[in-house]
Amino acid sequence: MMRFLFLALDVDLDRLAGDAIHVRALVRNLAALGHAVDVLAESGGNDLGVGERIRIERAAGEGTRRQVTHALRIAQDVRPEVIYERRLTPKVGLAVSRLSNIPLLVEVNGLPDEERAIQEGRTGGPSPLRRWARRRILRRARSIVTVSEGIRRTLRDVYRIEDSRLHVIPNGVDLERFRPMDQGAARNQLGISASVKILGFAGRLTPWQGVDVLLRALPLVRREHDAVALIVGDGPDRSRLEAMAASLGIQDHVRFVGAVPHSLVPTYIGAFDVAFSVKPPLIPGSPLKVREYIACGRPVVASAGTEYDFHIVEEAGAGVLVDPGSLESIADATASLLADAGRRAEMGRRGRDYAERYCSWTVTARRVVEVCGG
Repeated sequence: MMRFLFLALDVDLDRLAGDAIHVRALVRNLAALGHAVDVLAESGGNDLGVGERIRIERAAGEGTRRQVTHALRIAQDVRPEVIYERRLTPKVGLAVSRLSNIPLLVEVNGLPDEERAIQEGRTGGPSPLRRWARRRILRRARSIVTVSEGIRRTLRDVYRIEDSRLHVIPNGVDLERFRPMDQGAARNQLGISASVKILGFAGRLTPWQGVDVLLRALPLVRREHDAVALIVGDGPDRSRLEAMAASLGIQDHVRFVGAVPHSLVPTYIGAFDVAFSVKPPLIPGSPLKVREYIACGRPVVASAGTEYDFHIVEEAGAGVLVDPGSLESIADATASLLADAGRRAEMGRRGRDYAERYCSWTVTARRVVEVCGG
């Protein structure tokens, strides 16, 4: 049994977002494997700290110095085997590691400078000074976990981290929550017609999610099918996407649901005919949504040739990969799936089987423990 000091200092554990979903699932599954986890998060998580193996403390409003003091106190109290910080610039974890002589492991889930630039409509990455500072910090970590091969390459090429210290461990999926559901029952619960064909997206609305691609492809798909787009989630890109739907003249065929409770997301996915994740090749990552789609037994149309780990769709036989720059190819692949219910059902079965074998959070947690030396 290992003890982890898990630093998620910029994560509100109660927010419906990928970072909170990831931390909650990983912590729960580490505890289920018999390990003890002391979490220092920004806020939230009252329901998570139940039982002997999980303890939650909060660092909301604390500056870096107070965060270091807070985390060091926990480390001295419980003496964990590892400090595990989920951040590209793990300065708090490094300080506590050096003061306590406990090894630091780092998890990198994304590239915040690139994400910020995309949201602001510009190109760019970290400044030379920030790259230098991160390089110095990251090189002092014993090992670094990345959620995708693309992020691993960035850490190797931009921050010059040795390959031997980089480990790719993709995101997982909650197989109990995200499971196949009868489509008719899902639509009945949500008040959605049983006859219409639904192209669905579930996730945060940001420029790199590719929802604009779905909107531009929809008129082409509608040449052959009475199809609508069901967009579940909210975010900074919503107003732009709503305006785009209006400008394309498809506003009557697009439904923006907004944010829904996490417990309802599987029901919405269950109502989809085809799940969409056609992202432009902007940033690397390991999207939760694709794993949630295949766990729910829904066929997926996703991007080929990007830095996302969408290869699992092809490996599983759970959908098709398309050129995100070709609307005709996207529309043709989607229309072909909508025309063949048997093919969609078979892809759904294959996706669920793949998720059960390779994509559970238990699998992710075991791999994290191995990297940490457990």
